[in-house]
Amino acid sequence: MPASKTHVAARLLEALVWFHRWIGVATCLIFAAWFASGAVMLFQPFPSLPHAAQIELQAPIVPDADLVAPAPVAVAVPGAETLRLVQRAGRPAYVVEGDGVLRAMDARTGTPLPPLSSAQALAEARRIFGPGASAAGPFAYDQWVVHNRFDPARPFYRLDANDAQGTQLYLSARSGEVLQRTRRSERAWNWPGAVLHWVYVTPLRKDWRAWDASVWWLSLVCMLVAIAGMVLGIVRMLTARRLHPPRLTFFRGPWLRWHHLLGLGAGVFVLGWIVSGWLSMDHGRLFSRGMPTPAQAQAYAGCPLAQALRQVDATRLAGGAISEISVTALACRPVLTRFATDGSVERVDGAGRRIDDAAMRALVLRGIAASWPQASATSILPVDPDATYALAEGWPRSAWRIPSGAAGPDLYVDGNSGRLLTVMDSSRAAYAWVYYALHTGNVPGLVTRPALRRLLLLLPLAAGFLFSITGVVLGWRRLRVSASRSSDGRARGRARGAGGPAPHSQRPRR
Repeated sequence: MPASKTHVAARLLEALVWFHRWIGVATCLIFAAWFASGAVMLFQPFPSLPHAAQIELQAPIVPDADLVAPAPVAVAVPGAETLRLVQRAGRPAYVVEGDGVLRAMDARTGTPLPPLSSAQALAEARRIFGPGASAAGPFAYDQWVVHNRFDPARPFYRLDANDAQGTQLYLSARSGEVLQRTRRSERAWNWPGAVLHWVYVTPLRKDWRAWDASVWWLSLVCMLVAIAGMVLGIVRMLTARRLHPPRLTFFRGPWLRWHHLLGLGAGVFVLGWIVSGWLSMDHGRLFSRGMPTPAQAQAYAGCPLAQALRQVDATRLAGGAISEISVTALACRPVLTRFATDGSVERVDGAGRRIDDAAMRALVLRGIAASWPQASATSILPVDPDATYALAEGWPRSAWRIPSGAAGPDLYVDGNSGRLLTVMDSSRAAYAWVYYALHTGNVPGLVTRPALRRLLLLLPLAAGFLFSITGVVLGWRRLRVSASRSSDGRARGRARGAGGPAPHSQRPRR
């Protein structure tokens, strides 16, 4: 190699060593925390309340023939996309959502409803849990409802069952719906688990933009440190292989030696896990978000929700043991999804007539033909709820897949409501694998074997944690040495400033 190239390579390696050493000092604890918290999350995910459980907790809608027509109610909310009829604090209410705004309207008068009072929240707590329950609030943010998906429903009341499990529910003061549930053990394990892993501290997480940018940049720096370490580890190994006899490492100190060997053994996993974790914060930066354009969403609906709601006969909305009726527009037809207290689901049209699967499939295909005219969607297929795509996107078990052929993306809709779930183009499909499958191990063959998947992930997570601990020790030692040298330098400076003799090593040579 020419001398100039050798010099450049040496300078580049020197810069890489400096970057890995000093930035690694700042990130080694983060690596250790990520691996440890990732292991916790294998057994205890972040608390959530599935929709089916939410329906069980909601009070049945009281049958009432005097409900006002829902169309004028939807007009009052610009950009309305969905409308739900629920029982809110003892009376039926329309909950309208659109453009990040949620409003509750009295279903008997059509007038806006104020936020729930503390007395109403307490009555809901006692209806659900019994006379020993209590309610706290209202408040805007809490550790367990800090996610931005809860923003339209704020503020919340916390309903305490005061039971042995420490069960708590979160009641939206706007919609009157229970949207989150936690238990004492879940809360305790999530502090060293999901909260630590996702940096889900409330002061930061409640500002989505600040949290997104902070965690994205932090993950990027950590990823670059891991890449630098991988390169240096391979360079050092190749150097050690040229010794006689050949070795894997020439480091003799135990911590450096184990850091190098563990890095070589777990480096591929560490790097892959950090890269996939960084990609979890992509949010459309590199990959598709899997969402339709506003024009596609409008064409799929066929018309504004308020226009489709004109076909709804309000006298046929309630009746039976129904906890929620959700209305969406599909091909300019209202699709009413009725969720019963016993867990059953039924689709009806605006006149209360049942929409069977054949009619629902025809509506879905009509909406897709309008929104993706270049696609050749002719069939609708069921979706395996344990498939990697389904788990990555969080689809309900009622999801349908509509292949669009080579001219368009595959589309996924909720078969119960017709709601468009995901636009699965090639970018979004790749994202499901390079982020979700790589980071969680939910791949074919392991999805249905959770014990095996956990074991296969725990082993490299443990190796990555031990590798990070060696980095913590080395970083601490490096900081101590640096601090000691700095202290010695200041002491020499004070001695010279006081007129004392310079240290022997700094005296001028004769």
